[in-house]
Amino acid sequence: MKKTYILLSLFLLAACAGPNPNPGERTVDIAWERYEYAKVFEILKPAAERGEPWAQLRMGVAYELGSGVKKDIPAAIRWYQLAASQEADDDWANGKLAGAAGKPGYFNQTGDALIAKFQLSGIYLRGEDTKANPEKALELIQHVSDKTRGNSLFYCCESSGGRYITSTQIAQRLNQAREASARRIP
Repeated sequence: MKKTYILLSLFLLAACAGPNPNPGERTVDIAWERYEYAKVFEILKPAAERGEPWAQLRMGVAYELGSGVKKDIPAAIRWYQLAASQEADDDWANGKLAGAAGKPGYFNQTGDALIAKFQLSGIYLRGEDTKANPEKALELIQHVSDKTRGNSLFYCCESSGGRYITSTQIAQRLNQAREASARRIP
């Protein structure tokens, strides 16, 4: 019985810390935490250009924050929109490893798409380098709220402790978008 628990524990550890089904994602996330941007973009940009959602999302983040590149909100929007368009319904797209299979680079693409929509909703609410669009922000964040059903969005496990967009952040953004949209109705 003790052997079974040890094997199960090793399997669970390997599942979390094992090979990532999105080639390059783990390397990019670790390099990003170390501010090794040359290494980040050497892997990230080609993956994003190939259409891999995890990479498109991170390109959006890079341009939104100015991390390793000059801050460029229109470029961030473009990359976020590409990632946001990649929702799918199968287990692989929804981040399930056990019993699921899919194209490398597209694991958990629905989570990446929802995070991209969350990020876009913030840009549209703030009106950064673009005209504020609370209606579009509301549409996006309402979709994220509906899809997550009160749960947090897990961003990535390669970062120290992982990163989340919490259910509280989603609810707050939804309320902000509702209020901003209501103020614009004549």
